[in-house]
Parts: sequence; C-alpha cells; structure tokens
Amino acid sequence: MIGWIVLILVILVILALIGLGWDTFFGGVKEGVEKIGNLPEVKNLTNKAKNEFGSIIGNSTLDIVLVIKNI
Repeated sequence: MIGWIVLILVILVILALIGLGWDTFFGGVKEGVEKIGNLPEVKNLTNKAKNEFGSIIGNSTLDIVLVIKNI
C-alpha cells in the first residue's frame, strides 16, 4: 500500500518537473521551505533543539574530561 503511495508521489513530482521546468519547480520548493522556516513555532522549536543538543554535548564532554583526568 505504501509502495503505491510513494509511486504516485514520484510520478506527480516528475510531472511537475516536466510541466514547470527545473528552475521554477525547485525555486518554488525553496520558497516554501523558507516560508515554513520563518514561522515563529518552527524558530522556537529549532532554538529549543539547539539548546538541548548543546546541553547534551556539553554534559558528555564534561564526563569524558573527568574520566580522562581520573586515568
């Protein structure tokens, strides 16, 4: 079932590429991604993810340093 859905989506993308042209199609996709990226919800989520990732990496690095110093 999922295979058919993927096949239909691939065919639609290929038809859009043929109909619109390479530059127009990917220009529209890029513009859409930029619009989504500028939403406040997405920015907040991105900032939270950066902070959490930084704290995880910071804690891991501190643990590694402490283990090396104890050796």
